[in-house]
Amino acid sequence: MSSERHTKVIKDRLDPSRVAIATGVAGGLGVGLAAAFLRHAEDTAHVGPTSATLDEAFSAFFGAGVGLALGSALCALSIRRGSPLLSGLLAGLAAYVLVLAPALMYIDDVTLAEDLSPGGLGFLAFLLLPFGVFALLGATVGGFIASVLDRDRMQKRHQH
Repeated sequence: MSSERHTKVIKDRLDPSRVAIATGVAGGLGVGLAAAFLRHAEDTAHVGPTSATLDEAFSAFFGAGVGLALGSALCALSIRRGSPLLSGLLAGLAAYVLVLAPALMYIDDVTLAEDLSPGGLGFLAFLLLPFGVFALLGATVGGFIASVLDRDRMQKRHQH
């Protein structure tokens, strides 16, 4: 398959510009909501230091996941061609790999060498699973909403 034909197939099945924009949006939402949820957890009273640490970690993780899900849903809603589910999932996974994973490496209290060790990279790869579930959930919801909106638009078009 020639490179021109390969590029045409990709453009027919995906909306690369909107997926790229949605990747940035999903990454920004993930980091922003993680920070917001973390701030809320820091202001909450805790029983002890272990309770506080676990609450902060869960809150940051959950906020990042919700941000990825929202970004994936927005991608699925905004694409013009191709599969909304695939586009939303790609945007969410790309947002994790390109934005959230580097942000997680930057804000933790271990050295960069430890983050880039096989164990650190393995942990970040392991986190791809739950964040992938958040991205898939968001893409599914966004694709469902897009199909309902498209069906309503088609029904109104055929009524006139």
